[in-house]
Amino acid sequence: MEIKKINSLKNRMGTNSYLIMDNNSAILIDAGISPDDILKYNINLKAIFLTHCHYDHIMFLNELYNFYKCDIYISEKDKNGIFDESINLSNVFKRNFTFDGNKSSIKTFKDNDIIQIGNFNIKCLLTPGHTAGSASFLIEKNLFSGDTLFAESIGRTDFKTSSPLEQKSSLERLEKVDFLKLYPGHSRMSDINEQKTNIKQWLSNY
Repeated sequence: MEIKKINSLKNRMGTNSYLIMDNNSAILIDAGISPDDILKYNINLKAIFLTHCHYDHIMFLNELYNFYKCDIYISEKDKNGIFDESINLSNVFKRNFTFDGNKSSIKTFKDNDIIQIGNFNIKCLLTPGHTAGSASFLIEKNLFSGDTLFAESIGRTDFKTSSPLEQKSSLERLEKVDFLKLYPGHSRMSDINEQKTNIKQWLSNY
């Protein structure tokens, strides 16, 4: 398994998307990149997993779906956000994004669901706070935390559907997760040793 962190020049919000490859098959964590950003890898994209519904993480969802016709996974509570520009905040950027693909391709998951796609086993962890349905994904001790936890900070909780109390609970949960490397939705990657200290620090602020 190989993990590629990709940032699109067309996405000015510094959003990390992760292409996880096994031979010529792959899954994508977050749709902050376009098909042009991954064509050079010559892969068959099997699925897109969304950590949450904010615009910078879904802005190329239509293009990716139209190109690859793959399934899209998102939590039940954030599903409506890909169809509502006031929830995904694209209206703030005057883009008014809504998903226009086949609705049957949108799949939802529950907490602790393990989704198997080819050789990938993706454990879905609900980590609300940044949004009502924020999720993290655990793949072979690699934690993809979206905007719940960053290398040096945590996600904001002043958006529509945000909750500081849920964010606190989610940080308490991630503190107990057995992972080795952290792949956040923005900024640099990290590891469990750094994050055990950071999470304790952030929790002490509540």
